[in-house]
Amino acid sequence: MEIQVFTMDSFTNLPFKGNPAAVCPLAHELNDDLYQKIAAEMNLSETAFVTPINPSDTFTSGSRFCLRWFTPTVEVNLCGHATLATAA
Repeated sequence: MEIQVFTMDSFTNLPFKGNPAAVCPLAHELNDDLYQKIAAEMNLSETAFVTPINPSDTFTSGSRFCLRWFTPTVEVNLCGHATLATAA
């Protein structure tokens, strides 16, 4: 399985500045253990995982998505800078 992971810097327009977060756009949901392992591997304050709510949607055709955030050790309820990074 190949998973794309992007490292994004929020709150800046300069490389290596701002607040970094990993963003993983996924075609479908994964199991929680795999989310946690990916976040631990990225070792950033948060990793955001985004999936289409409707399984037939894609990132170009869909309009609603599910967003989950993980630190290297646990899932968190919300992360502002990772949410903004995902929107980029």
